[in-house]
Amino acid sequence: MTVLNLKKGEEAEVVKINASGAEGTRLSALGLKIGTHVQVLSYSLFKSSVLLGFGAVRLSMRAPLAGRIEVKR
Repeated sequence: MTVLNLKKGEEAEVVKINASGAEGTRLSALGLKIGTHVQVLSYSLFKSSVLLGFGAVRLSMRAPLAGRIEVKR
């Protein structure tokens, strides 16, 4: 299951991040790591991007990247 499978308001724990290079480094620097509990705050029109919340961080990302973040409820 990925972040895109969650409904608005649902929370889940990150179990795997399939991003390497600059993307992986950037997500890690922002605090999005394995074990982080994330909440879907909102989706854009047609689910082309998603706004995640974790801790004091609010992070918006496009659907292709969000689809590579695996979570479990």
